[in-house]
Parts: sequence; structure tokens; C-alpha cells
Amino acid sequence: MADSEPNTIPIPLRLPRDEADAFAKMLKRFSYGDAERFSSRTYRYPDNRAEADVMWSAVRTVERQFNEAGCAPR
Repeated sequence: MADSEPNTIPIPLRLPRDEADAFAKMLKRFSYGDAERFSSRTYRYPDNRAEADVMWSAVRTVERQFNEAGCAPR
């Protein structure tokens, strides 16, 4: 995701290597079912997406960016 895309915000993140590795592993293990469990069943975003769908999209986006940064657990 490029910084120039509309409706995006950059979130700079600096983590020690071990914490980055652990966080990447957590993202890998986080499932859509987890997003469903943690989300509101009634809240919808302005584009009518369910909160679980938006959470899942965010998790996948962060996971991809960790992979691009070379922090991709097996």
C-alpha cells in the first residue's frame, strides 16, 4: 500500500527484532474467526462493511507490510 493512496495514514513503527518477530507470528496466527469474535456484530463502516471484515483487512495489510520488511515467520 503506497503512502499516496487516498484515505490511508502512515503509522511508523519501530520494534526490537524479537518483538517484531513475535508480533509477525501473532498476525500469522490471527484468524478471521478471531476478528469475528472481537468485533461488534452490529457496527457497519460507512461503505457498509462489517467490522470483522475491516479488522481482517487491517490485519492482512499489516502482515503484508511485515513480510515486505523481511519479518515473515515460516
